Amino acid sequence: MKSFFLGVLLLNTCTPATVYICDSKTASRYHYNKDCRGLKNCNYRIIKTTIDSAEKRNRTLCRWEE
Repeated sequence: MKSFFLGVLLLNTCTPATVYICDSKTASRYHYNKDCRGLKNCNYRIIKTTIDSAEKRNRTLCRWEE
């Protein structure tokens, strides 16, 4: 039973977290919550991605969610 919980714990820590970004060229932040007030200014589409992918696009964490 312990090995099962250890496996679940390892899977949760290895899986990249899902974040949301505005897919415009001028956007610079990523957001944990799709309803974040920082995304309300997005005039383009909001896409779901991973933190790794957002950081590769030079996005940083939204100041409202720090």
